[in-house]
Amino acid sequence: MERSNWTMNERNHDQPTAGTLGWKISTAVLAVLLIVSLLLHVFGSRAGSAEAVATVNGVKITKDELFDEMAAYGGSSVLDDLIRQEVIRQAVEEAGKTASDEEVQARMEKFAEPYGSMDAFLAEIAYYGYSEEMLREQVATQIKIEKIIGADVAVTDEEIAAYFEENKDSFDQPETVRASHILVETREEAESLLKQLEAGADFAELAAEHTLDEMTKESGGDIGDFARGEMEEGFEETAFSLEIGETAIAETSYGFHVVRVTDKSAAQEATLDSAREEIVDYLTQSKLADLVDGWIADREAEADIEYLMEW
Repeated sequence: MERSNWTMNERNHDQPTAGTLGWKISTAVLAVLLIVSLLLHVFGSRAGSAEAVATVNGVKITKDELFDEMAAYGGSSVLDDLIRQEVIRQAVEEAGKTASDEEVQARMEKFAEPYGSMDAFLAEIAYYGYSEEMLREQVATQIKIEKIIGADVAVTDEEIAAYFEENKDSFDQPETVRASHILVETREEAESLLKQLEAGADFAELAAEHTLDEMTKESGGDIGDFARGEMEEGFEETAFSLEIGETAIAETSYGFHVVRVTDKSAAQEATLDSAREEIVDYLTQSKLADLVDGWIADREAEADIEYLMEW
C-alpha cells in the first residue's frame, strides 16, 4: 500500500533490503530510457521550439533556450545515451527477437513479488523516476537481448551463502504493526471519535467521513504494515504499544490520529533456507543484467558511430 503523505520517516532507498533485492535490470538500458523519455516529453520535435516552457514576470523561457542549456552542460552525455538507444534498437531489430506481453507481465510480476503488490513495486520505481511504461519497455528490451545472447545463468551454493552472509540483516524481518487511523485537527475531535468507536461505531465509516488523510479515506483508514522508524515518533509509540483490536489517540505534527491496530507480526531472524529463493532470483537477474550491459557495450564498439558536433 502506498504510504500516506503524513508519514515522516521515508524508507531508506540506499540500503539493500529484502524488498529491494527482487529486481535487477540493465543499467545501460534504464539510463537510455530515462533520458530519452525526458527529452521526448520536454522537446518532442524541435519544430516550434520557440514555445515557452516557463515565464518569469511575463518573459518567456523557450524550448530552444532549455535545449541549448542542457546541451551546454550535459550534451555529450545526453548524446551518448541517444546513440546507445539507437545501437540497441538496430541490434534488436536485426536479430528479429520478440517479447510477448505475457513474458513482460511475468517478469514484472516476478520483480513485484518482494513488494507484496504491483502497486507497491511501481511506487518504489517511481521514487527513482521511472514510470510503469518505461519499465515495461525496458523489460521487453532486456528479454529480447537475453534471447539474442542465449544467456544460461547458473548461481552456485557458494555464491548464495556468501551473499546471505554479507547481507543477512537485510533479510531479517523486523517487528511490524498494521494499523488504521483517522486524522483530525484537534484532540477534541479525536476524543469524540474515540467515544463513538467505543459505543460501537464502524471505524471505516468514520474514517471515510472524518479523516484528513485523503490517501487512506477510501480504505477505511488502513495504512498497511510498518516497522519502527517508518512513522513519526508519536504515532509509532502509540501503535506499537497497542494490542490487536485496541484503539488510542496519537499526536503528531499533522494533528491527532485515532489509531486502531489490526495486526502485529513479531520480528523474525532470516535463515539461509528462508532467503535462498530470493537470493537466487536476485543473483540470476544481476548476472543477466551484467551480460546485457556487456552485450550492449560490444554492439557499441562494433557500430560505425560518427560525431557531427563538438561539445
